[in-house]
Amino acid sequence: MPGLRAAKLVQCDSAGAARNAIHAALTAAIRRVVVLGGDGTLHLTLNVMLTDARDTSRCLGLVPVGTGSDLARGLGLDTRPMHALTQALDDRPTPLDVLHLQSGIHSRYFINEASLGITAMVAARVNTLRHRNAGTFLAAALRELVNYQPKWARVSLDGQRWREGFFFMVVVANGSRFAKGMRIAPMANAADGMADIILVEATSKALLLAWLPSIYLGKHLKAPFVHWAQARSIDIDTGSEQLIFEGDGEVTLPAPGNITVLPAAVLFSGAGHHTRT
Repeated sequence: MPGLRAAKLVQCDSAGAARNAIHAALTAAIRRVVVLGGDGTLHLTLNVMLTDARDTSRCLGLVPVGTGSDLARGLGLDTRPMHALTQALDDRPTPLDVLHLQSGIHSRYFINEASLGITAMVAARVNTLRHRNAGTFLAAALRELVNYQPKWARVSLDGQRWREGFFFMVVVANGSRFAKGMRIAPMANAADGMADIILVEATSKALLLAWLPSIYLGKHLKAPFVHWAQARSIDIDTGSEQLIFEGDGEVTLPAPGNITVLPAAVLFSGAGHHTRT
């Protein structure tokens, strides 16, 4: 493992400490930052690199040990920590796209996905739990679905109105998976300069539950209430609805907002040829 000999290990016990450590690494001209964690930790690192440091020349890597680690699954990263570390330190970097959300005067970057609707409620519930396992996301989704009421939105793609009405969720995907392995965007490619948009319109909860297992197989796009498209710029108007964007497993900024694909915005080590699953 040639890269390990020149590596510096920094352990952080809070988001603030992690942010400071990333800043210090970038200030010290370190060329590769490898994250030991999940989608949330990767999300924090990406935003420090692109928002605070405004640096797109450094390489980002991941050793996936988080609860979800959905980007890692979508990219086909090795889930064995030492093997993943070898990939992250020694592999040739691959340019990946990034999603940029603009919400009023605020903005945020996402590497895997951003969404609106029941997904934000599920993420908020999961993030309050100290102990999580493979069934945590599914259990949280089922609990939220009991009382959740569809919300209204108008979605425009590349300046053209696409869908308008009540929905359960709208997902703008760069990676193919979310919520601990659900293949929400089975045709997504994190390096094609396009986002995959999946809208689940209002339907009966019984029908939604019947189709739920198909998401894990990526077969849900055949459902009559699921709509799929691709675009580079996505505008989501929620009218009077007070909704919050979820992204990379984190509850982030309020809607409405615009999401734009930034092609090849970050160098990622370990992805190899697995930009599409």
